[in-house]
Amino acid sequence: MAENKAPIEHALVRNTVRLQAGPMPDNLNSTGTGFFYQVTHPTTNDAKVLILTNKHVVRNASFVHFVLSTAPSVMDLNEEHQPKGRTDHPTLWPLIGNLIAHPDPEIDLCAIDITIPFGQHLQAGRQLRSMCLTSSWLPSVDDRRNLRDIEQVMVIGYPSGLWDSHNNMPIARRGSTATHALARYAGKQHFLIDVAAFQGSSGSPVFTYESPMFRQPDGSFTPGTKVNFVGIVWGVIERTVTGELQAIEIPSASRQVPVLQSSLNLAIALQADAVLAIDELIFPGITAIRAAQSA
Repeated sequence: MAENKAPIEHALVRNTVRLQAGPMPDNLNSTGTGFFYQVTHPTTNDAKVLILTNKHVVRNASFVHFVLSTAPSVMDLNEEHQPKGRTDHPTLWPLIGNLIAHPDPEIDLCAIDITIPFGQHLQAGRQLRSMCLTSSWLPSVDDRRNLRDIEQVMVIGYPSGLWDSHNNMPIARRGSTATHALARYAGKQHFLIDVAAFQGSSGSPVFTYESPMFRQPDGSFTPGTKVNFVGIVWGVIERTVTGELQAIEIPSASRQVPVLQSSLNLAIALQADAVLAIDELIFPGITAIRAAQSA
C-alpha cells in the first residue's frame, strides 16, 4: 500500500513558529512570527536550519523563546490530525552568536541559527513536526513571468499573538495581493497584500495559493494546488486621526497601547527574494555556485 502523502497545506502551517523575544529570559516583551528555513550548500551538503523573522521583532533582545514539536513519526496522526506521541519542547535560545541580520539596513529581515537544538532532537531519534522552506519555494523563472497583478495569497502567523497553544499551531488567513508581488511598492522591495495584520503578525510568510484548481498562463485550469513563497509581512498601512496615511512596522511589544490609528487592512510584505542575501551570508559564494549549476 502506498504511503499517504501529506497535502501541501500541512507544510504551510507547520512552517511557522511563535516567537517571544526580550532582553532577559524573564522579560520577553516582544511577540512575533518566525518561519523555518534551511540553507544547504550545493556541493558540500552542509546545512543550516534557521528561523527567519523581522529585525524589529528581536530588536534590543538577547533571548528568543519558541516551541519545537517532535514525535516518533510525524505522519502517524491521531483523530485530531496531530502526530501520535507528540511532545512540545519550549526552547529559550540566546541571540548572541546566533543572530544574522540582512546586510541592507532598510530590509527588515534577520535569521536565527537554530541548527543545534534542531539537530539535537533529530539525534535523539525523534521527528520534528517542522517543515523548512528553502530557496526552491521562490517562484521559478516561468512563475515570475506569469505572476498576475492580483493573486490569491495565504498568510500564516500569530495575529495579536493568537495561536493554538494546545497543539502549537498557527493561524492561517486568506487574501489577495493589493499590488503586484514583484513590483517595488513606493520604490522599495515591498508589496501590499489585502490581509489584516496585527501585533504578532510580523515575520509571517506570504504564499501565493491556488486550490483546488490553478490557472495556467494560457488561462486554462489544472486540478491541484499551486504554492509559491513570495513575501514576509513586516508592516501595515494605517490612517492617523488627522487622515494621513502611514506605513509603519507592526508593533511587537506585548504591552497594551492606546490605538490612535485606524487600519486599512493592508499589510506590507517584504519581497521573498530578500532571503537570498541570507543564503549568501550563511555560505559565501553560494549564489555564484547556484548560477553555475543552473547555466
